[in-house]
Amino acid sequence: MKALLYLQIVLVAIVLHACIGANYYVKQGNYDAAINFAVQKIRNNPKKADKHIVALEQAWKIERTSILERIGFLKIEGSPESWVEIHALYAEIDAYQNRIKPFLPLFIKKEFRNADIEIIDVKLELVDAKMKAASFMYAKGEELLGKDSKLQAREAFLHFQKVKEYYGSFKEVDSKIEEAYNKGQNHILLAYSNHSQMIIPQEFMNNLSRINESSLNTTWTKYHLNANDRAAYDFLIEVHVTNVDLGPEQVNNTSYVDQKQVQDGFQYVLDANGNVAKDSLGNDMKEPAFKNISAKVFRTEQTKVGFLAGEVQYKKGNGTVFQSFPYQESLVFKNFFATYQGDVKALSNDSKKIIGGQALPFPSNLQMVMDASEIIKNKTYGLIQGSQNLVIQ
Repeated sequence: MKALLYLQIVLVAIVLHACIGANYYVKQGNYDAAINFAVQKIRNNPKKADKHIVALEQAWKIERTSILERIGFLKIEGSPESWVEIHALYAEIDAYQNRIKPFLPLFIKKEFRNADIEIIDVKLELVDAKMKAASFMYAKGEELLGKDSKLQAREAFLHFQKVKEYYGSFKEVDSKIEEAYNKGQNHILLAYSNHSQMIIPQEFMNNLSRINESSLNTTWTKYHLNANDRAAYDFLIEVHVTNVDLGPEQVNNTSYVDQKQVQDGFQYVLDANGNVAKDSLGNDMKEPAFKNISAKVFRTEQTKVGFLAGEVQYKKGNGTVFQSFPYQESLVFKNFFATYQGDVKALSNDSKKIIGGQALPFPSNLQMVMDASEIIKNKTYGLIQGSQNLVIQ
């Protein structure tokens, strides 16, 4: 059944492919597809391409006329910015003709004539439009760059990049690109501060600052960890530590008993009269004998728990807070181990996992705080990466 369905799908695909040709696209008004389809068919099999040549003849005549009419309208309109579109349209004509020219002349056997495919020379128009488009884009870029706006500086950057696509050394385009790029950037200072009651060592702050700020940079954002890098910043991201609470070292000793019933040999089965019962062959009947065994487990748990909380504040250059993200982290040290007395076979699987081990030195307050700094650093990094939209204004 599946094979039959697959065969039907393949047959339908073949029929559809056979029906869709260059002429189909012409009827649909998709002249670009018609031209590309016809050229491909002519390239693959020029001896059996009559219908595709006819379709190409029709499609190219309509498409070329449409493009030239649009160019004529734009020239009459006379807007300087139209030269960007005019250049693109001349480039479109040139691209079409470059695809068609290698096959000319194209002979239609059934009609015994050459296809009426006109090729026009657009080289001078293309060069002229390119120069005028580049001049417009350059002038527009300079106008935008003169505005006191980062967003417009970014627009100017795109205009100058387009100029460079037209001409790699047009006027001072490289320096204009650099100027627009520098003016359009937002500079963000990333800073950390302790607002808790606990005296936090400088190494804590130093560790927080060990972020590769360049990996956070985007086209229009640049991060700094040193306040002295610039006189002023567009945004500030401040990570405040507001509360640090470290609990005492605790040791908790508990004990419990594991019990289990295990087989301990055999015992004779007695009948109702208290005699040893016999099986059908006259042999004494036996059954397993069980006994209870136990082991006492002595469990020791070491615990030291802490808590650290704070807030990541996004500020504008003037110090106004416009977004904040609170955070809190639990700092937990736990270690447990156990010994036992009694029969090892009585131990449960859970007990076996903790038997052995030994007491570990408790982490110092400094060590726990430093561990917390690594957590905060990584979370801050992730937060900044996920909130780039806040500092791209």
